[in-house]
Amino acid sequence: MSLSVYLVKGFRRGKGEKSVSGFFSKSSTIGISLGVAVLILALSVINGFEFALKDRLLSVIPHIEYYAPSKPLNNFTHHQQRLLTHPEVKAVAPYIKLNAMVSHKGKMHGVVLKGINPSLEQTVSKSADYITPKSSINLADGEVVLGKALAEKLALSLGDTVTVLLPEPGTQSLASINRINLTLAGTINLGGQLDMNFGQITLGKAQQLKRFSNAEFDGLQVKVADVFAARQSALSIGQSLDELVYIETWYRSQGNLYQDIQMVRLIVYITVFLIVAVASFNIVSTLVMEVKEKQSSIAILKTMGANDNTIIKCFLLQGIYQAAQGLFFGLLFGILLSLSISDIYEMISRLSGNNVLSGVYFIDYLPSQLKWVDLLITSAITFLMAIIACIFPAIKASKTDPAKVLGH
Repeated sequence: MSLSVYLVKGFRRGKGEKSVSGFFSKSSTIGISLGVAVLILALSVINGFEFALKDRLLSVIPHIEYYAPSKPLNNFTHHQQRLLTHPEVKAVAPYIKLNAMVSHKGKMHGVVLKGINPSLEQTVSKSADYITPKSSINLADGEVVLGKALAEKLALSLGDTVTVLLPEPGTQSLASINRINLTLAGTINLGGQLDMNFGQITLGKAQQLKRFSNAEFDGLQVKVADVFAARQSALSIGQSLDELVYIETWYRSQGNLYQDIQMVRLIVYITVFLIVAVASFNIVSTLVMEVKEKQSSIAILKTMGANDNTIIKCFLLQGIYQAAQGLFFGLLFGILLSLSISDIYEMISRLSGNNVLSGVYFIDYLPSQLKWVDLLITSAITFLMAIIACIFPAIKASKTDPAKVLGH
């Protein structure tokens, strides 16, 4: 056992544990534990939201859309083959969009009806995973799938007839209304605002309503390999087409949400690391007081032949020991909280009868995803700050003059 380690054990068994410096030592350790635990929990929740955004919301809405500005596109197979030559493109499907009002029992609400080919839609979207009953995935003409929240608002049940009000083709005004009746075949439950304006009908029915031929459609929706690179790759993918089209990516509708998540992540990093830094630098005051308390012991050690490096190592190890204690318990509590926070939130929501995320966010539960890289970064930075905090008091201890201390 090295002399420095032996001295640290002796100091920790000594009066320092019962003195003022011992109290500050424990408080700095607790501060580091709380800071690390909060940081891990916050990062896990942010990771959960990012994963839910990608796996839930961005798996349902198109990554990229190419739509014709004036006249409809046609010959889907030709466009599909050209787009699939790009290495980033995984799937392509046609669509038609209709802005409409849905009405039932005197209640009305706006909705964007999307005309889809059910089999092709499943290659670009996971909306089928959230639709009930599963039989309604294969829509028939005259059937519609609506968001669950919208269906509940309109008091709709499966099999009910819903009235859809559409502007006449070629106009955007409801002054001239086209009224049709559709049967509610299913509902989609994403747990967010998308449920309030989501609607799907068959591509054939949408072509009929817009008076298109059976080969015409509004645009193409594309699924790409890297959803977060869709904005950068959209232009190069679109150059495969030989038609004039507008480009729209998921960033236009959901980009603010993604940027908010990244901004919150940065704020959490800065804020909580400042808390950890304050707790770590409390070690400075702890060790400075301990140096004062143990001046005579340090002086005796120096007269017995202990060199400056031994004294420096001794107090560095004390500070690192405090940080290691705080980090260990912080990691333990942070991991436990991160793994159980979703269940805790669900229990609190159930007991209080109020889910604050319901209807205002794209999910109605609190997600959490623990990443080992966050644990490694947190551990590394905490140790780095602890070592920096220990340098000054350790050097101060090594400068103790035995003649001055023992001469009094």
